[in-house]
Amino acid sequence: MIYNLELTLEEMQRQALLKGEMKGKMEVAKNLLRLGIELDKIAQATELSPEEIATLKKQLEQ
Repeated sequence: MIYNLELTLEEMQRQALLKGEMKGKMEVAKNLLRLGIELDKIAQATELSPEEIATLKKQLEQ
């Protein structure tokens, strides 16, 4: 029982870290978009997909 709880807590921590990393990458991508950096360069720098970056770009244009 305790082992399962430890695994669950570890997974929750891992998910929180991944979510934080993704949020950070998205903020960097937004800043690079504002600077006019090419989409493929942003994808390369942030490891976000071109689709994710295109979505961010559309959000910024609204």
